[in-house]
Amino acid sequence: MKSIYNFFTLIAVASLALISCQDNSFSLDIELIGLGTLHGPENNFHISIDPESNERVDFNWSAATSGDGGLVLYRVLFDREDGDFQEPIASFPSSSGGSLLTLMLSQPALNNIASAAGIGQLATGKVRWTVEASSGYNKVLFPQSSLLSLTRPEGIANLPDDLYIFGPATEGADLENGIAFKRLSNQLPIDDFVTGIYESITYLKPGEFQIADRNAEEEPITYFHINEEGRVRTGDQNSTFNGEEGVYRIRLNLTQSRVTYEKIDNIELYILANGLKKAELSYKGNHTFESNNGYFEFLNPGHPEAPDWLGWEEERYRFRLSVNGETSYIGSNQNDDMNGSLVPNLSAYNGRPNGSQPPYYHQVFFLGSEASHWQGAWKFSNQFNKVPFTVRIVFDPKADNYYHEFELN
Repeated sequence: MKSIYNFFTLIAVASLALISCQDNSFSLDIELIGLGTLHGPENNFHISIDPESNERVDFNWSAATSGDGGLVLYRVLFDREDGDFQEPIASFPSSSGGSLLTLMLSQPALNNIASAAGIGQLATGKVRWTVEASSGYNKVLFPQSSLLSLTRPEGIANLPDDLYIFGPATEGADLENGIAFKRLSNQLPIDDFVTGIYESITYLKPGEFQIADRNAEEEPITYFHINEEGRVRTGDQNSTFNGEEGVYRIRLNLTQSRVTYEKIDNIELYILANGLKKAELSYKGNHTFESNNGYFEFLNPGHPEAPDWLGWEEERYRFRLSVNGETSYIGSNQNDDMNGSLVPNLSAYNGRPNGSQPPYYHQVFFLGSEASHWQGAWKFSNQFNKVPFTVRIVFDPKADNYYHEFELN
């Protein structure tokens, strides 16, 4: 009986000890008891933004301290010159996930901040910046803020996902029926490729047009226009096309605020071995060129159209066209020997298409005016030998890539 009594006594003592520990539990003090000061850039420091530069701007400050000496995290906030940081125009965690006392901002990031503050292209304005310190759920702004003077370059800071052109000068009469652009990527690739270029192959006639980043009125819309100097600017003003009526490759370079209109004529399917045209494509609207009178008899030695050097059956073709009066070429991703790709991550296919070719086999690329003789060739499928066919090129800006296709007549 005495053993049972001792057992319950031990339990009671342990329970009292546990309660005692709970009553004296430790609580974290996440109050920020000291805030740092901003060090740099100094107040009213001026930066002429250069998006092409790799130089970064260092924002730095001294540390804040929490009541328990624990980790303090930081965010750098930006606002308009007269802003109070209640609704900052931009914010960034400091380096290393917010733990360091510095933030390195790129030139394009500064350009975006300036644009958000309402500073126009080639204009100078000021933004205000400060640091927000946080410990646990406590967030406190530094009492100090600094001004930063920014001069923006020419060019649109925030590149849109989409662009549409519409109006009397275009194929799209209104916003809802706007003609889309494709944002170009450096696929071939090109050494001097410039980002921020949008392209549309479409019909134009003299008249007015507008450009927007949406084609639905219920969504917030940003408009762009071409000013009298031929520069791209934001704003819903009408732009004017004064060129000759026809099909154009329109390129809007938003990075450099430029526009080009290149007239496209005389797209032909031709045979590489002898240079002879086998179909002439005309514009049918909606980014599409088509011919329904194509015909080709594969070349064999002794054929009237075969070159003297030919010792095999030959069926390779590509497209040529006139761009602003200069002969240029449209071809595949393949090199001269059809055993390697001009486009990274795409493989070559050098057989006649028979269903085993990759899905991108019929994609088309602008090769330019200096493409080598056999560069970018395709091979005809056997089913199109000595039979009438229809061929079309579709410069669909919403497709992954432009492409061409055939049909038997």
